[in-house]
Amino acid sequence: MFKIVDATGGYGKTIIIRDVSIEVNPGEIVALLGRNGVGKSTLMRFATGLIPAMKGAVEIDGQPAPPTPAKRAQKGLGYVPQGRYVFPRMTVTENIAVAAEANGHPGKRAVEEAFVDFPMLKPKAQDLAGGLSGGQQQILALARALAIRPSILLLDEPTEGVQPSIIDEMAGILKRINQERNISVLVAEQDLDFCLSISNRAYVMEKGAIRLETDRESLRNDKALQQELLGV
Repeated sequence: MFKIVDATGGYGKTIIIRDVSIEVNPGEIVALLGRNGVGKSTLMRFATGLIPAMKGAVEIDGQPAPPTPAKRAQKGLGYVPQGRYVFPRMTVTENIAVAAEANGHPGKRAVEEAFVDFPMLKPKAQDLAGGLSGGQQQILALARALAIRPSILLLDEPTEGVQPSIIDEMAGILKRINQERNISVLVAEQDLDFCLSISNRAYVMEKGAIRLETDRESLRNDKALQQELLGV
């Protein structure tokens, strides 16, 4: 199980999130929803150790998370930040291999597995990542995160700037790896349709705090709630 407990944090003296607690069960896909600016990305950065905790804790598989992002990755915490994260001057193959080897896994095997999971990347194997389209870079960022063999995968706005056909493909990939590998997923998003297509449960954030926890069908059927909290 992955847990964030009483998370309070921000940047400098500015508090962005306050007393946020969420959990993701093994093999579960959970959505983190909310309008732009409510603190979703800050919570993700708190979870990965990229910002200091003013208060609160993170647990991975029932144990306190290590203090640094690198050690959390080694404990099985994968992360795809908002705006994608690839090394633009490295090839697609090098991007995947470096991520795997940095976490003690064979790079060649990780690349082979990535091309099975993401066949669209195989023809681009020797292309520089910086020359890929936005959607292709997002898929590569996801492949890099999976190369560390995570038990929990955090995705921050993965559909941002991505064309609909690739969003559909991404949804299918996430559902498949979740089922086949039992990887838990926490996805922060504004795209409600994408989240409803892959998750069974959701937390909704408002003003840096959790406003409510709900299941997929309740959220799908409550149009007033969608408008109030998500603006859809």
